Formats: sequence, structure tokens, C-alpha cells
Amino acid sequence: MAQLGDIVVSGSGLKWVVLQLTSNAYGGQDARLIRPSADGRYTGLLKDASGLIVVESPSFQPGDPVTVNGLKGGYLGTENGVARVLLAERRTPTKSGLFIGLDASVARMNIGLLVIENRMEKTHGNQLRL
Repeated sequence: MAQLGDIVVSGSGLKWVVLQLTSNAYGGQDARLIRPSADGRYTGLLKDASGLIVVESPSFQPGDPVTVNGLKGGYLGTENGVARVLLAERRTPTKSGLFIGLDASVARMNIGLLVIENRMEKTHGNQLRL
């Protein structure tokens, strides 16, 4: 059975990432699936979880280097499908050319989104490929 963050295949043969699992009216379980689109957005759909084939169950260990929206950090853990990442200290430039220092902080994001950003292969033009 597919779990949050798993890479799965549905009837179409396309690879998707499990973003959320919910109960359905028939007593079964549905999976909200997402995958990156060519335009940089995400495509999503809802499928019966029993019909999904798990291709990979990516895992992260505490301290693993990861990125969140392109920012570098270290994986802390996941609880109830929400991943926590300690983002490194960084500096960001202002319009005047000065820099603002940003302290280390903890980002929280859905484990499925962390999988897409950190476990998917990149193709030409930095497009994500599932």
C-alpha cells in the first residue's frame, strides 16, 4: 500500500508522488497525487490508492542535505506527513547592494514536495522528471 511521499505509477504509466491519503465514501482509501508539469507548476489528481504501484519509497535520514525551494538545509524528520528541514544561515542582497543576514530556521513542508525537489532526476533545462 502506498504511503505519503512514495513514488507510484497509476494506470497511465506516469510516475506520481503521493501527497495525501484520505478515506473515501466506499470504505477505501484515495491518494492525492502530484507531479511537476513542464511549465514549472504541479499537476494533481485523486486516485484509488489500491490501484497504485509503488515504484520507490524515498527515505531521508536526519542530517541528510536537502533543499527547500532552492535553499540548502539539513533534514530533521517527518511527523504526520510534514517534513522539517533546518535551513542554513544565509545572506540575501538588498536593492542598495547591502546584505541582510538570515539566521538558521526550520522549514515545514509536505514530505511529497520534499521528495519531488530532492529525489527526482533533473533533465535538460532543469525540468524535473518522474
